[in-house]
Amino acid sequence: MRIDDLAVVIPAQQGGNDLIRNALAKFGSDETPLLTWKIRQLKHVVDSNHIYVSSYSEEVKALALTEGVNVHHRSKDLASESQGPFGDVIVDVIRDIPHKHVAWVSAVCPLMDERDYMLAFQCYFEIFGSGEYDSLMAVNRIYDYLWSDVQPLNYNCDSQQPRRLGLSPTYKVTNGLFMREREAILRERYYVGKKPYKFQVSKLSGLDINAQEDLEAVEALSALHQKQRCERDRVVFLDFDGVIFDSVVEAYAIALLTTQRIKRLDELDLSSEHSRRFMAQRYLIGPAWNYHYLLKSIDDGNDECFTDYLPSEPGASAKDFQAAFFATRQVIRNNFWQEWLALNRMYDGAEKFVEYINNSQNIVIVTTKDKTTVNALLQNHGLARDLEIFDAKTFEEYGGKANFMDDYIKRNHIREALFVDDSEQHLEKCSWVERLKVMQAKWGYVSHETREDNMLEVFNSIEGVLYG
Repeated sequence: MRIDDLAVVIPAQQGGNDLIRNALAKFGSDETPLLTWKIRQLKHVVDSNHIYVSSYSEEVKALALTEGVNVHHRSKDLASESQGPFGDVIVDVIRDIPHKHVAWVSAVCPLMDERDYMLAFQCYFEIFGSGEYDSLMAVNRIYDYLWSDVQPLNYNCDSQQPRRLGLSPTYKVTNGLFMREREAILRERYYVGKKPYKFQVSKLSGLDINAQEDLEAVEALSALHQKQRCERDRVVFLDFDGVIFDSVVEAYAIALLTTQRIKRLDELDLSSEHSRRFMAQRYLIGPAWNYHYLLKSIDDGNDECFTDYLPSEPGASAKDFQAAFFATRQVIRNNFWQEWLALNRMYDGAEKFVEYINNSQNIVIVTTKDKTTVNALLQNHGLARDLEIFDAKTFEEYGGKANFMDDYIKRNHIREALFVDDSEQHLEKCSWVERLKVMQAKWGYVSHETREDNMLEVFNSIEGVLYG
């Protein structure tokens, strides 16, 4: 599935003096029409011949043709979205679009920009066909106390009121973007399915212009938005395990379950001498089959010489162990998801990483962990937006983190980059990557002799890259 299969549809109204969803409203210091602004953003992401402006207005259509994109001639009786059932408007537009997938984009969300669209389109094509999701919509994730006319909707309004981050998240649909397969849209007469993926965007990207005061607010914030855009030639790459989260307890639990040393998670004894010895050697572990030899070295009383037990390639028993290890992990994940997540523990002070992620679009996770787990763990600790996560699939595709980061830096014209990882080996392999500084998280999986808390130093370096 490719972006060539995608059509981007911009339904555009001329509007009136009240500015309600007026695609021709002037925006910015050069008074560019909102529609022109949106078309130019999208042309950075898809070819012009994949962009369709749907309108009854001759002025709107003339502007679209000037920008070199396609025009869809809206029928007069459906000239605005308020005329007739909304499903009729959608079908009238979509049935004439010759692409398998459709992105329905609002012209009146000017601060949702090309980077947002690029990430959303990539995300859509990753999730489509998985069976878990059937569409995508742009949202703001909200931790707020919500009321109907008569009662609270998502919390108990009493002395036991939860902290804001203790609330279950709610989601505000921004109206900036909807994506779905064309045939499904035509069949159900709507661009959101029963299982939409909630693509989280920043609050700025979610701003929607419906009235004059909205336009004034967006224009006032556009300078901040432009500042963030200018900062996007910088990026911070973060490893996950050993930097933000410690997964050694999870690995220990799965290893013991795999070898039937325990039968249930609640039998795990983290105060035992066996646990201490296992965790002391965690920094030497690479692939999961290494745990087979670590357990053997502990059994033989030679774990201080663990490296002597660790061959360069796994034997037959180690291969069998690794297969059983992953199968055991999958069973636990499938049946005890929350308990399994709890085995992965955030390092003390690492909440600051989530704060950076929420406040900057310039942070990327590069990990050998899977994307689903990374997202779930970060969301449990306050992640409030969609995040670029390049996981084990990317690692395999590129043959390592260094190759991926080199490609990312060149492809996105990055001027300054920082990579934070606990593995000295990973950092050394990045020495050839241009414009990339590296920094070791010495609180992670490192030897006892070299371990130290340099988290504040790392935070200062991150801020130096993000904010200059």
